Amino acid sequence: MIDFLLSNYIQIVIFLFLFTFLLSIALEKPRQEILTIMKSSLMGRSLLANFILLPILGLILNWLFRLPPEISVGFLMVALAPGGILGLHFARLAKGNLAYAVGLIFLLSLLSIVITPMLIYLIFPSIAAKDGFIVSLLGRLLFFIIPPFLAAQIIQRWLVSITTTVQKLSSYLSIVLFITLTVVTSKFKVLDTQALGWNGVAAIVVFIGIAWFVGWQMGGPELENRKVLAITSSMRNVAICFLIVTSSEVNQDTQSTMFAFNVLLTPMNLVFAEAMNRIKPKSEKKADAD
Repeated sequence: MIDFLLSNYIQIVIFLFLFTFLLSIALEKPRQEILTIMKSSLMGRSLLANFILLPILGLILNWLFRLPPEISVGFLMVALAPGGILGLHFARLAKGNLAYAVGLIFLLSLLSIVITPMLIYLIFPSIAAKDGFIVSLLGRLLFFIIPPFLAAQIIQRWLVSITTTVQKLSSYLSIVLFITLTVVTSKFKVLDTQALGWNGVAAIVVFIGIAWFVGWQMGGPELENRKVLAITSSMRNVAICFLIVTSSEVNQDTQSTMFAFNVLLTPMNLVFAEAMNRIKPKSEKKADAD
């Protein structure tokens, strides 16, 4: 297990990272534009992909690759946690629909507060058997996620003149804090292929690849939306996984699997986002040709 002092230190960095990043998300686009997208059928398909199809995919891959119990727990916990924080950065890099990306990550982050702990409870009753586990985890997630959205509401309502400045500052700070989080957890995030085995690594890579496909297919006809849903669906919630690791009785192999999943997510999606950046809508291609 991660020792107590270090876990507290990591949680402080996680809180600061989440606060600044989610604050920047909430201030990124006009509220009415985001609300309009949230009411669309596209958002319904997005929630279906992230909260139903991908958890089912995780269960199927866990069975197909015959993952050992400790590895399967870590693998499935990450598969159950949607709302990858870096999804917005990669969506921007891929030239996706940023208003949709903001709304999607906003909604996934909020719903994950309730849905992720409940899915863990249903699939891993032995882990959640500890008295107060669900209540404790819900409390942690609420503490980490709700404050930045409340702060954004206050800024947008009463401090409109500084909204853009605060958004840019919080975005830059979140990048710095993410780098800090990567450094302070680096010794836990070594990709231990020997512990995972070929099947563990393969299950993670296949999950990410199929998540791209599912998101792309369910993103609708608009190329910018397809890019966003493909990336966001594959980017699972790193912060929630860190919280589970530092607050649950899970063994070293389970932790290693979670960290390995997160280690593979970032470079794979960076390459994918770069590739998506080169794909242009037909109208833009025609304009370039003319």
